Amino acid sequence: MVSYDIICFLDDNNVVKHIEYWNLSEEMDKISIWNEYKGKEIYSFLDIDLYKNSGYVNFKGMMLEFKKIKNALGRGYILYITKGADNSKIYEAAFDCISDGIQIFDQNGYLLFCNKSSEKIEKTNRSSIIGKHLLDIYDLNEDYSTVLNTIKTKAPVLYRCDHFKNKNGELITTINSGYPLLVENTVIGAVGLVEDTSVVEQHQVSASVLEKFLSESENLQSIKKKKKYYAFKYYQFDDLIGEDENFREAIELAQNIAQRDCSVLIYGETGTGKELFAQSIHSASHRKDKEFVAINCAAIPENLLEGILFGTEKGSFTGSTDKMGLFEQAEGGTLFLDEINSMGLHMQSKLLRVLQENKFRRVGGLKDIKCDVRIISSTNEEPFRAIESNTIRKDVYYRISTVTINIPPLRERRADIGVLTRYFVEKLSRHYSKQVKGVSEEVLGRFRAYDWPGNVRELVHVIEYCFNTMSGDIIQISHLPKYLRSDGDVKGLEENQVKALKDIMEVYEKEVIRNTMKRHKNNVTRAAEELGIMRQSLQYRIRKFGI
Repeated sequence: MVSYDIICFLDDNNVVKHIEYWNLSEEMDKISIWNEYKGKEIYSFLDIDLYKNSGYVNFKGMMLEFKKIKNALGRGYILYITKGADNSKIYEAAFDCISDGIQIFDQNGYLLFCNKSSEKIEKTNRSSIIGKHLLDIYDLNEDYSTVLNTIKTKAPVLYRCDHFKNKNGELITTINSGYPLLVENTVIGAVGLVEDTSVVEQHQVSASVLEKFLSESENLQSIKKKKKYYAFKYYQFDDLIGEDENFREAIELAQNIAQRDCSVLIYGETGTGKELFAQSIHSASHRKDKEFVAINCAAIPENLLEGILFGTEKGSFTGSTDKMGLFEQAEGGTLFLDEINSMGLHMQSKLLRVLQENKFRRVGGLKDIKCDVRIISSTNEEPFRAIESNTIRKDVYYRISTVTINIPPLRERRADIGVLTRYFVEKLSRHYSKQVKGVSEEVLGRFRAYDWPGNVRELVHVIEYCFNTMSGDIIQISHLPKYLRSDGDVKGLEENQVKALKDIMEVYEKEVIRNTMKRHKNNVTRAAEELGIMRQSLQYRIRKFGI
């Protein structure tokens, strides 16, 4: 049985005739002033819908529940009024854990509650604004208010961008959504959800983590058997496969410096796994919850690289827009500069300033932007040889190489070829939904005899080639690419009587570039167009081969 705090007697004209109170709490004692309203219409002090036999009504910030019955002893009605159980402190604590700003208003637009995020976003103190009308809190037009429109129309108002001043004169930019609070189709108030750029960025990070998880969940069972791979966005040290002593030393060094926030230079030939090392360092660092942003310096024309790294300001050149650069995207996280030896020397000098002063300017901008970014770089050329050949500035080298990690090529860790082969066969079996048990002893022997100029990446591609050409459950010699299948070639490989494939390819590449440059009278742009490569890539090869 429900007990009531107040019994209010009304006549047929809704005039208060008599009021009885029953053990009012300290908070409900506010209602004792109702005695002043005897002889007046109840609508003069209470916004109540008496067309209904029950419902809710707000009085001085309290939500009251009422029940209306016909007065059996005479004309008029009797209202039984009570205040429900008060769980407001629990709700307030829960709302304060949410990153979105939350504001709750009554049906007349008076603020009943706002959470801590709302205070932070709108730069105000909730104790000073609760109880005030919305238009007394914000300097805005009533017709444009998200919450007031929601109360008026009983419909949500979603994702409205507001640019307004609070009562302290501070300019606030937010994205607002308003939802009506309805009880039995009666508006008893509205809730406003407030977001600023910091809240939106948090949502983007959450979406990115979920998207990464969904895209990598090819086989849920295999993931459950592994480590907690789903909890990370990037590669970790457990993903680096190999038992070679020099390879394990490189991993151990990377693990030791992961938490120390120093700049790192990773040296290794193409295909050795430089980015896997970089991501593993990031995943083990205190920056792991922020972004890992990677760029291949050899793949970007030099005239575009500055804008990509530092961003652009609108009007700085024809067609330019306000655009964030990679340094801003990586704020608080890690920026990986792959093949930094392919970056032009002029661009390296601009990078040096950022490394020294921890600030930069967008292209065309006048304002310095501070940055907190860890730099990890890589080079496929031995660092001191790169300095001698003038592809890396000496001062830049000493800034980016507090610690240098050398990744040995696959030909120097032949004992790992069997381990890596088994790992990639198992991984590709899941990807291609094939039951491949492994490779024959003859195939494994040829793998161990080959020099792998493309390193681990080439090994993966060879195994994947076999998956697309084989039948059965064991990879045989007949399934290999032609250059590994030929008996003559393998014999030469085993006896080390022929040049490494890398040397053969470099001689051929050098000759092709020399002839192309000769045809175009040393015009680099036209030669690059004919070869189908970037101008910067051609310049790098010209320097590399001394053409």
